[in-house]
Amino acid sequence: MPATDTVRTSMDALLAEAAAAGRRATVTAVERRLDVTHATFYRHPRPDHRYFQPRVTPASQPEIPFQDTENGQNNLRRLRQENAGLRRTLYLYEEVIRRLAVENDALRQRVTLIALPTGEGWRR
Repeated sequence: MPATDTVRTSMDALLAEAAAAGRRATVTAVERRLDVTHATFYRHPRPDHRYFQPRVTPASQPEIPFQDTENGQNNLRRLRQENAGLRRTLYLYEEVIRRLAVENDALRQRVTLIALPTGEGWRR
């Protein structure tokens, strides 16, 4: 593993390049630049991680403006109907499971256990 100064210099250069190119700097890019495997980089805990992480720009997600269209309204209506249908089906399944559980409990209470003989006389 390279010295701390070498790692920090590499991180600073990578951060500057990423900022200039409008990209996000990653630890993987630092590892590639230093020619170090991912496992090796994390196996040697040093303050390098705490130095790098706060300086990385967060990943930005483009904002998608909401468009209230007729197609969107139809899709929303369809999804609500589907959701209502799934809720009805789920309710029916819950009822069936509840009934089966009660029936199973009743059958288990009516069962009589028969003790099987044990010992040497049991074998033929």
